[in-house]
Amino acid sequence: MTYHFHESQLRVFRKYARQERNRKQLSKTIVLVLEHLLPTTEEMLYHLNDAGAEFGAVLAKPYSIDPGVRRRMEDKGFPTYFKSYKELEETDFLDRLLQEALKNAKANGKRILIVDVGGYFAAPLSRLSREALDLELFVGVVEDTTFGHNRYLDAAASIKIPIFSVARSVLKEIEARFVGRDAVLAMDYTLRKSGISLSGRNALVIGYGMIGKNVARALRSADLSVYVYDKHDFKNLGAFIDGYSVHKKRELIKHADIIFSATGDPNGAMTYEEIEECRNNVILASVGSKDTEFDVSEVRDQALGVVPLGDALEEYKLPHSRSVVVAKNGAAVNFILPSIPNEILDLVFSEILLCSMLLLKRRDKYVPGFVHESPYSFLNEVSRDWLRFVNS
Repeated sequence: MTYHFHESQLRVFRKYARQERNRKQLSKTIVLVLEHLLPTTEEMLYHLNDAGAEFGAVLAKPYSIDPGVRRRMEDKGFPTYFKSYKELEETDFLDRLLQEALKNAKANGKRILIVDVGGYFAAPLSRLSREALDLELFVGVVEDTTFGHNRYLDAAASIKIPIFSVARSVLKEIEARFVGRDAVLAMDYTLRKSGISLSGRNALVIGYGMIGKNVARALRSADLSVYVYDKHDFKNLGAFIDGYSVHKKRELIKHADIIFSATGDPNGAMTYEEIEECRNNVILASVGSKDTEFDVSEVRDQALGVVPLGDALEEYKLPHSRSVVVAKNGAAVNFILPSIPNEILDLVFSEILLCSMLLLKRRDKYVPGFVHESPYSFLNEVSRDWLRFVNS
């Protein structure tokens, strides 16, 4: 298997986007995208643009915005928006964006497709008026992350358009290997800049799903003692069989030197009260889609003082005479490093595109009220095409 340097690394995605049957559908579509604004996403958006898709909005996910990508997207005229989590979730900004897209679609005979990373459109979609829904211009939404998948599961009954999610796909599992590895490498890199070794400590991984498993594996390879906790006992059993120590969370946090949380739970994984019980100078490292794995906002509110420890670490002095070190403001630490290789993200992006095509071509076959997943035929097609490009 050779390395390919001089062409697009999203080769499968590019192939699908350039197919005439898909271009025909995309040329009649307004796309609302909420994504990480990184080089990987940039290339994906360019391919969709070349295929004739109209962008109603490109919303940059907070804490994962590349300045160079931002500048290039704005220079090329993409309708880019940079909003905080609070603006996305606690204002009517997304509601107004949906109404503007609806007005545009009605005027130009187009349909609206939403690509979401984190479930931010779930609440606004549940508030769509009957009048807006009767027009049947919203073909559906495709979600990328576990965090968003859980949000759409919770809201599915009140969302009257089809929902697809790739969050639990076998192709997403391949991406999760890189996410878990990158999270550990990022913390190793961050600590090395302060002259500190990651190895030899006690590490706790909260959440033993796709990403948590790979975080634990990477930590063990980096010579840490690894403990695992998941709120589901069958996952704790799996971690035990995989050779990790498991126990109640309250016991494990007392001995952990660094805690990685990868639950994807919208309600968070660790409360402020639990953080107070941690060891002095424990490091909190999120590997979640959003900055809610740890109750960092309460840590900030309660802290007696804060000391910056380099680019990505802050030490908060808590009232009980202990300190806690928060990595990357509580956001996902894997984004400290360059994003996952494009040729790996090609798998997930291609699956998202094929799910989008199902919504555009056969919307009536996918009823609202459920979170649909990709058919195996799509997973096989993407895998086969990827191997043809890469394994040659």
